[in-house]
Amino acid sequence: MAIVLLASVSMFTSCKKDSTGDVSPTINFVGGSGYTSSDATVAPGTPFMVGITALANTTSATKLNHFKVVRTFNNIPTTVIDSSFTATAAFTVGFETAAQATAGSERWTFTITDKDGQTAEISFVITTTVPAGDITTYTSKVLGSYQNATVGSSFASADGTVYLLADAKTNSAKIDWLYFYGATNHATIASPMDTDAASLFTGTNGLSNWATRNDTRFVQVDLGTATWVDITTSAQLANYASTAFSTSDNLLSVGEIIGFKTAAGKYGLIKVEAITGTQTGSITYSVKVQK
Repeated sequence: MAIVLLASVSMFTSCKKDSTGDVSPTINFVGGSGYTSSDATVAPGTPFMVGITALANTTSATKLNHFKVVRTFNNIPTTVIDSSFTATAAFTVGFETAAQATAGSERWTFTITDKDGQTAEISFVITTTVPAGDITTYTSKVLGSYQNATVGSSFASADGTVYLLADAKTNSAKIDWLYFYGATNHATIASPMDTDAASLFTGTNGLSNWATRNDTRFVQVDLGTATWVDITTSAQLANYASTAFSTSDNLLSVGEIIGFKTAAGKYGLIKVEAITGTQTGSITYSVKVQK
């Protein structure tokens, strides 16, 4: 078998231009530290380096003279490089680029062509994913006022749970605030340490009987030119809520933004979405809080 193989190699070497075998050039990625050479998942906009080496076919010896790079995202191809160059038996190139700025998968295709029009190509897929982020968001949470018998008044920002008063007492270490509609201050979000809240949430399960009363603090917030959707980072929450100092925020209205700082030191924002009824009514809001 070895003799037959050697004879075959000799034959193709002596008849290279008339060969009917594979006469395509070769192309490979440069590997190693700092280079992307296979499928990868990165954050949007992440820069990366690509290195390419290509060689003329060893049988035909036809020199290389064209290199092309195409990136295809959402089925739309974009040519990055389309370059002809002086014919050469070996070609090397390296360049830095960046992943798409939005989430998705993008195929990068690299093609080398020789003077006879023979081609070879390699590719990889760069998948961009938006990081999970460092905040937790709860949407359309509903709290009942202190006389609402069916909807809980107590809220835990660590997991978004709404508790009726008896369960809130059992889980008092988790409760960051309560909601009530007062005779004077109307719609109010209050810390378990708030004196007005303690005067309304009474009895066996009342605040005075809780093992833990978290000292959450609040402040009304003006987002300026930003919108609720624009708030996506822990740093933003800290910036807006860092001045929280009151044990309650009252006279709430739809659309109002409340900043808070929990007893555990986590900052967050509350957006009031609806206020229904009075002492037996409820409030609906969304929350963004640091993880």
